[in-house]
Amino acid sequence: MIQLRIAWLWIKKNWKATSLVVWSVFVWFISKKNSQGAIDAMNANKESYESQIKSLKEQHKVEVQKREELHLKYRETLAKIEEKYNKKEEELSKKQKEKVKQIVKQAKEQPDEINKKIENLFGFTSDS
Repeated sequence: MIQLRIAWLWIKKNWKATSLVVWSVFVWFISKKNSQGAIDAMNANKESYESQIKSLKEQHKVEVQKREELHLKYRETLAKIEEKYNKKEEELSKKQKEKVKQIVKQAKEQPDEINKKIENLFGFTSDS
């Protein structure tokens, strides 16, 4: 009985330490019950994140493939356009040469007239 009184006096004097010990034991019991639930929740989050990462990687792979296909189409289209441009330029050059020959034939002995017609045809001026 005397030991119980001594313990009671000590608890009254050191109530903060006693309540801290009681609170710690209470929290330990509560957390021990919920620890498996927390572990399960963390595992579920981990699996979810891994599936999201896998999905993002697959989407990235598809986007890269589409970009490469578009780049290939771009290069093919550009090559076709350049080819058409070169053909048109050749045709235009031939037509211009024919016009110059025609102008020279028509204005045989008149160099000023030839210069004037060529300047009008091509849109530039001569220094002479």
